Amino acid sequence: MRISRDQVVETALDLVDDVGVDALTMRALARRLGVQNGATYWHLRSKRALLDAMAEHILAAGTGHPATAAAWSEQLLELAIRFHRVLLTRRDGARIVAGSIAAGPHALARGEAMIAIMRAAGVDDRTAAWAQDALTHLVVGHAIEQQAVGEIDRPAAVAALRAATATGAFPNLAEVEAYIPAPHPPQHLELCLRMLIDGLAMRCSPSDTPTTGIPAEG
Repeated sequence: MRISRDQVVETALDLVDDVGVDALTMRALARRLGVQNGATYWHLRSKRALLDAMAEHILAAGTGHPATAAAWSEQLLELAIRFHRVLLTRRDGARIVAGSIAAGPHALARGEAMIAIMRAAGVDDRTAAWAQDALTHLVVGHAIEQQAVGEIDRPAAVAALRAATATGAFPNLAEVEAYIPAPHPPQHLELCLRMLIDGLAMRCSPSDTPTTGIPAEG
């Protein structure tokens, strides 16, 4: 049976959807494809190469510039939220992307689009590059947490947090305990992104359009 590189990658993602990335092995992948162990190495020489190809496949759905002609801050927000949605399309997608070597065309296109928006808004080169990292880390971390929630006993985790903060030793955490447990609502990610982007706006020239501010809770 002859298999293609795309078939190997897509089957690997389907396998992860079923069993999780920790259970992904080249042997299990070969079984799923119905080929001899080692046949996949003709297309991807290592598991590391396979994971990088899987990350690129995930990111393919989120490339391109924003469709809106809104202010630069809103365009940046749109790209970040689109990136987050893409990571959630596959089980453990955020972990796969976080652990990949971001040198593929789709990974680079996302960074290119974000940095282009910031540079056009007057953000200096170093800040634009590092802000792209910060936005990426925020989105990936949020998605990893969101996907991990499905693997734990959430009621038990919430109860443990509530009991720990009710001792009186952590009064401030006790006051905001209702907002801490994951999964967070969509407003959580948007608020965090806007706080970061609002900081970027302060590094632009006065003529640039400011952000619209942090949204009210809803």
